[in-house]
Amino acid sequence: MGVNPNSEPSIEINGLKFTYPGINGHPPPGSKPLIKYFNLTFNASDRCLLVGSNGAGKTTILKILGGKHMVEPHMVRVLGRSAFHDTALTGSGDLSYLGREWRRDVAFAGFDVPIQMDVSADKLINGVAGIDPQRRAELIKVLDIDLSWRLHKVSDGQRRRVQICMGLLKPYKVLNFHVSQF
Repeated sequence: MGVNPNSEPSIEINGLKFTYPGINGHPPPGSKPLIKYFNLTFNASDRCLLVGSNGAGKTTILKILGGKHMVEPHMVRVLGRSAFHDTALTGSGDLSYLGREWRRDVAFAGFDVPIQMDVSADKLINGVAGIDPQRRAELIKVLDIDLSWRLHKVSDGQRRRVQICMGLLKPYKVLNFHVSQF
């Protein structure tokens, strides 16, 4: 099945330039952009593996595509809409960023600490309404999830599998998936 050559690309990145903002919301004076003049286009059903050295901007690009960082509206378009400015993209089920949002920095505990909550995998996975039961069952099977897992007692890998399952329960037009290590 081919892609219609007249259809609009699913993802367009045009001359992306990005610098992390300082405390005032603007890049610090004299700071160099992390990403400069980056271009990329994806059509429906395209897949891409983004690789590079530490600090090269891979995660930042994925977060920008997922609407997590603000850039000029013309620089990043997902389904013809601004990834950051059109908040309906993620709310409509058209775009999903499946990143490491279940981790956070905690003062005096360190960086990238797993979120610790006493909740079962069953409650999270089966608590999402309007999901195709066959899709849910297949994801649980493929990801080898034990629904009795308590998320505050499992390994990072097991917690991540539950997160992946949660992110894939609903079908999306654009899925932006971040895997940091193999």
